Amino acid sequence: MRWQDHIKRALAYQGTHTIEDVERMVADDEAQLWLGEKSAAVTEIIDFPRLKVLHLWLCGGDLREITEVMLPKAEAYAREIGCNRLTTAGRIGWDRVMNKHGFTPIASVCAKDLH
Repeated sequence: MRWQDHIKRALAYQGTHTIEDVERMVADDEAQLWLGEKSAAVTEIIDFPRLKVLHLWLCGGDLREITEVMLPKAEAYAREIGCNRLTTAGRIGWDRVMNKHGFTPIASVCAKDLH
C-alpha cells in the first residue's frame, strides 16, 4: 500500500486538506513524512512564542508500528530540533492509545460545520 493511501484515510476524518495538499507541504518542507513498512505519518512543526511543538498531524496504517517504531523516532527528532512538546489530535479514542505512550490530554476539540 502506498503511503498516500494511509494518509487519505486519516484525511477523510478532517476534511481540511487533500492528499495533494499534504504532498505539496512535504515537498515544501512545511510538513514531515514518516514512513514505516505498513504505515505512514505526517508531522508539522509549530513555533509558538514560548513553545516549539512537533505536532503529529496524520497517521494511518499499523497502530503498533506507529506507536512503537515511528513515535519514538518522531520524539527523538523533536528533541533534536529543539521542540519542547509533542502533540497530537485525532478521533475520539486516540487519547486512550496515546496515554500509554506518555501523552496527557490537555484539551478537547469540538467542531460544528456551518453550511
